[in-house]
Amino acid sequence: MGSPERRGAPGSKAAEGMEAPDHGTSVAPHTPPHGRHSALARQLLDMHQHLRDELAGLRSGTRPAADLRAHCLAFCAAVHGHHTGEDASVFPWLARAHPELRPVLDVLQRDHEQVAEMLVRLRDLATAPDSPVLRSELDGIAALLESHFLYEERTLLSALGSL
Repeated sequence: MGSPERRGAPGSKAAEGMEAPDHGTSVAPHTPPHGRHSALARQLLDMHQHLRDELAGLRSGTRPAADLRAHCLAFCAAVHGHHTGEDASVFPWLARAHPELRPVLDVLQRDHEQVAEMLVRLRDLATAPDSPVLRSELDGIAALLESHFLYEERTLLSALGSL
């Protein structure tokens, strides 16, 4: 196994405890998959980009308060649905096809649990869209999700593309 590496949003330090082992199954982040088995890899990249774009819109501060609440709730639902689908079907499938990825999948599932806790707080805070606490929570979830997405892309794209 490789040495632990720091995970975090580009240009930022990773929070303590965000280290993750490098299991040697990496590809460059955002590398477009190719070949006939790339549909799942492309779908993962597309979903991550969609969620990044939605989160950037929430963090921009340009949406009216009423819209912010609705978009917050929609964003929370989209992230929850994406992670639920991975945990229920994609990750078990990958674990069977690529047993060497089990430690990576365990890290990603722990990330999903942490994100789920943050989404609950975000949903609760969305009732007060002008709250500085909401802005802080959006910043926190942005850092965690960017770290999570990059790690997931780097460690799973080649496996998804090979299936």
